[in-house]
Amino acid sequence: MVNVKEIAEFLNEELKINDIEDSANNGLQIENTEVITKVGFAVDACLETFQKSVSAGCQLLITHHGMILEGIKYIRGSTYQQIKFLIKNNLAVYGAHLPLDLHPQYGNNAELSRILGLQHLKPFGYYHNKPIGFMGEVDTTIDQIKKIISENNMKTFSLDFGKEHIKKIAIISGGAAKEVFQAINAKADLYITGEPLHHVHHVAKENNINVIFAGHYETEVFGLKALMPLIKKKFNIEVEFIDVPTLI
Repeated sequence: MVNVKEIAEFLNEELKINDIEDSANNGLQIENTEVITKVGFAVDACLETFQKSVSAGCQLLITHHGMILEGIKYIRGSTYQQIKFLIKNNLAVYGAHLPLDLHPQYGNNAELSRILGLQHLKPFGYYHNKPIGFMGEVDTTIDQIKKIISENNMKTFSLDFGKEHIKKIAIISGGAAKEVFQAINAKADLYITGEPLHHVHHVAKENNINVIFAGHYETEVFGLKALMPLIKKKFNIEVEFIDVPTLI
């Protein structure tokens, strides 16, 4: 039998959650008192994922976007409803934000790099002197990259202002549109991130770089899905991905 603190301690070490400064409170955010027999995995800690996790028979939900961002100031409104539901249903919540983006084996960006077949990976996209993403080499076209992205259930909203033939790709999952400047400085042919920002249109056009916005949610499911078999094998428990996509 395993409890939530054992799983949390394992993830804290595996994901090295204290090695990067983060606006999110990474780690075990809400504990419970039950033996853990099934773990849910979801991008967002929200009431809908909590409800679906309980319906699926989970006692723990591991999320990328946890429910505590820079601390909880007030327990009222939707925050009250979330906490009330979690306590009533004895559901624990663990969050791993930037540590899951940057992890070299289970991270969102490592998985995206693997999906796209990038070679000779290098750290890319620095935040507080820590690289969050990766840059790698390919020999392909922008249309072929879009095909792969689409086949892996991501969006292909793009700014096609660079070369059609792609040799260098920089990737940061989620909301990292402003890091297009780092991609330009690194001489990438294509920059891939999750969600767009208005001014990036002109930045990309004036610097002749391609940018693909593949979806914030869609680019951040991969790290969680990579963790699932690890947790299943390590603790001999059931796992399930709780899919609650967003429009962005």
